[in-house]
Amino acid sequence: MLALPALAVAFLVVKARYSGTAPALPIDRCDSGLWPHVYRPDRLRVLTECTAVEGRVVFVERESDGDLHVGLDPDDGSVLNLVNAIHGGRLLVVEAVCDHESALNEVKAACAGFTSKVTAPAVGDRIRVTGAYVTDRENGWNEVHPVTRIDLSPSPRRR
Repeated sequence: MLALPALAVAFLVVKARYSGTAPALPIDRCDSGLWPHVYRPDRLRVLTECTAVEGRVVFVERESDGDLHVGLDPDDGSVLNLVNAIHGGRLLVVEAVCDHESALNEVKAACAGFTSKVTAPAVGDRIRVTGAYVTDRENGWNEVHPVTRIDLSPSPRRR
């Protein structure tokens, strides 16, 4: 009987830690012109139209969908939701659209005449990512997608 209340409290603590929120930036800091190049944009639920997230790069992958995927260990864990924490390895995926050619017809149509100008970071880099903060409905986790820019950032100050 005591296990159920303890489990409920533990769940609430974890949910508070991984609230899935990101700070809003002025909309003009993000490139809304990227949205026509997102294939099947209805799979993404916009939470914040424009945000910036800082952290350390854990992986960089060029996916079959033509997007550059960067796994970010964010400085602020509140940008993660429970799915990021449990199934996403406590990482935030950030996606630069139309990074490279894809064999998928729906991607070819979305990327026709456009190639991302975002430069891929290296594993271990500290970066600041600016873009739309969304929930990927297919995976359930939050991401920055599409990415407007990736900048190298200095190491965080020790407190």
